[in-house]
Amino acid sequence: MSAFIDFKNKISQGILSFLGTTFLEKKLNNWFGYIFLGIISAGFGYLIARHFELGLGLFGAILGLLVVVVCISSAQTGLYIIVAFAFFASFMANFSSYFLKTELPIGLAFDVLVFATFLGLVIKRSDFGQNFNEFTKSLLVIFIFFTLIFSALQFVNPNSQSIDTNILALRKFTGYVFVMFIAYTVLDSYEKVMKFFRVLFIISVICALYGCKQKMLGFFSYELEVLMRDPIGWGLVFNWGDVRISSTMSDPAAFGVVTAVCAVIFLILGIGEKKTGKKVNIFIGCIILITGMGYSGTRTAYAVFIAGLAFFVLLNFEKKSTRIFAIIGAALLLFILYAPIYGNSTIQRFRTTFNGSEDQSFKVRNESRAFIQPYIRSHPIGGGLGTTGFEGARKHPGHPLAMFQTDGGYVRRAAETGWTGLLEICILYFIALYTGIRGYFRAKDDKIKLLYAACVSCLFAFYIAEFAQSALGQITDSVVYYPILGLILRLKTLDSTYSSEKKTEETEALSESRQNNYS
Repeated sequence: MSAFIDFKNKISQGILSFLGTTFLEKKLNNWFGYIFLGIISAGFGYLIARHFELGLGLFGAILGLLVVVVCISSAQTGLYIIVAFAFFASFMANFSSYFLKTELPIGLAFDVLVFATFLGLVIKRSDFGQNFNEFTKSLLVIFIFFTLIFSALQFVNPNSQSIDTNILALRKFTGYVFVMFIAYTVLDSYEKVMKFFRVLFIISVICALYGCKQKMLGFFSYELEVLMRDPIGWGLVFNWGDVRISSTMSDPAAFGVVTAVCAVIFLILGIGEKKTGKKVNIFIGCIILITGMGYSGTRTAYAVFIAGLAFFVLLNFEKKSTRIFAIIGAALLLFILYAPIYGNSTIQRFRTTFNGSEDQSFKVRNESRAFIQPYIRSHPIGGGLGTTGFEGARKHPGHPLAMFQTDGGYVRRAAETGWTGLLEICILYFIALYTGIRGYFRAKDDKIKLLYAACVSCLFAFYIAEFAQSALGQITDSVVYYPILGLILRLKTLDSTYSSEKKTEETEALSESRQNNYS
């Protein structure tokens, strides 16, 4: 019996060793991999030819499993996959809805990718405990955990009528905190940080290019059909006699804000870039991002873009290059606002952003805020998570907040979690900005200061966007916002490390130069 058990253990260890070597080390680049992939290709070819939906579904399941394995194997690659999935998830969902007649569970897929990447950190990173301890000691993370606890307390909110929305909100926020920690752990060197920004740059520019394609060449037929299934959603998209562009994202507002924030980040990084070739490439990408932002028709995005750049100018106003950039930017803004151009709907919509109290939409939003203020004052913990808007009408029928359109993240927070929740989120935003600004002025290396400036300007742009719409909370903005928060915490360590390495290199170079002169 013992001999049989020993033989069984040897066989099991041999199989596991073979699978690990074949799949993880050699990545199927051997005889077994060629045969295995050949059989899979032939099988899927047969299934797709005879049973299209079954074959495509099975292919998607195996592909998803391989992606999960990759996320576990490499947390850095997993972070890039999470970002790419978030940008193109709605596009894949529309494709699946039209051709396969099934709804792609975007939220669940996103959670699986995040959990798999986090699991990879736990398994493969020897410094996981050290990173976790450092991460949880920062004031920003402590207050984020406080926010998480505050959200969990909404389960006992007597004004809420559905527990599902509380579970969904808590699950989403927990996943976003995991994304923040993944970015903090993975981006542990200047080279990895710049690689992350390169990946984000490529993905965001591709997304903006697709939006430009939708505007200039039109939508695919299946995209129009999916859009027109929802009359309310179509009414929000078709505006001013023109169709607002959402590209690969869920709606034009999300597309506009994300492209605006990305344009702010990369314009700042482009200004600090020394190599002419890279600078030109970055500025070309930023032009594409700004064009996509314009085609989204999201007036909040226009204000966000200008606010983010204005914040950067304030941070760096002592530099001559920044003042020149500010003058050029102001001249372009005045040209767009007052040039005799009247036939372009995008420019006309941009101009209405700055109408202020003369804008009818602005008046309606002010009236809505005034209407809801008595409810906020009389409900310190709010009406419950997910009780506002169309989602509130579906999950909380008959609730006083159901169908109330908040038109802003701060109003939504105040209505759903009360004035205490509004105070808590404002303190959190203040701590995030304070951490970034303090790090910027204490940074010793110019490259790290530039990264701080880009990150803090990004945060400020998001917080401005929250005034006019719910700019934070979807997976598209979370893969930009939360990695930036994690990066702000990491930059302090990178500054000291990068500065020390630079001083060491300079000392060695000086010593070598002296030795050569002496000899």
